[in-house]
Amino acid sequence: MDINAIGNKNNTIAETDFNMDRLLNQLDQNMEKEITAYHLNHVLTIYLEKLELHGIREIIDSACARDRRHLKSLLKRFYQLSGTFPAAINELDANLNDPAVIFSTVHLNLKEAFEEMVGVKQSTILGYTRLCNLTLGRDRRTYLLALSILNEELELKTWFSQFMDAKYPEGAVNIPLLNE
Repeated sequence: MDINAIGNKNNTIAETDFNMDRLLNQLDQNMEKEITAYHLNHVLTIYLEKLELHGIREIIDSACARDRRHLKSLLKRFYQLSGTFPAAINELDANLNDPAVIFSTVHLNLKEAFEEMVGVKQSTILGYTRLCNLTLGRDRRTYLLALSILNEELELKTWFSQFMDAKYPEGAVNIPLLNE
């Protein structure tokens, strides 16, 4: 594949020795991290509805929507670069509909869930940092996409970090997210 032919003159990948497989692999890894974040956000949304913590729930809904947008953007860019969908897309799609995956956080309480989200966000921040480093000066379109998402992920990590230290209704912190 002629990687210089990808994109228009403002978005062409600049180096012929650019490792396209490495870029596609990093995009795929970031998509998996976005799905993980989306799942946990979804479970948190259900839990916060149960506790009637609507203010926090609206923020989690926003985080969930952002993660879904990030996934769509990454998938679109992957397709633009390769002309195919990731081989693992069927597995990713199956995970979206698998209750065992969606509700794998039943052991968590509210504080632990926010701690896990901070960990997930740290992982996604690392993934987008890698993607920025990989594409800086080589693939402007992917770099700008990764940088934009990186900034949103930093903001989301800050939100979740603040929630970990917040005061909740008595007992809310120790209630399991879902009854087994």
